[in-house]
Amino acid sequence: MPIYEYHCLGCGKDFEFFKQGAEETKCPQCDSQEVNRLFSLFGFSSKGADGAVSSSSSSSCSSCSATSCSTCR
Repeated sequence: MPIYEYHCLGCGKDFEFFKQGAEETKCPQCDSQEVNRLFSLFGFSSKGADGAVSSSSSSSCSSCSATSCSTCR
């Protein structure tokens, strides 16, 4: 079940929505169905053959909220 990010044109709130099938998306603040889906970014990290870690964000680890931990090395 994918999570999508939306922006409500009615009240201006940004929100996430767990989309299930053909379920209509409504703003949780004002119940408006006039919403735009936002481009979502995601984090990842991978270890190359040389052991170096590459990541979409250098400020935090993908497995925790710390800025550095044993899994980030």
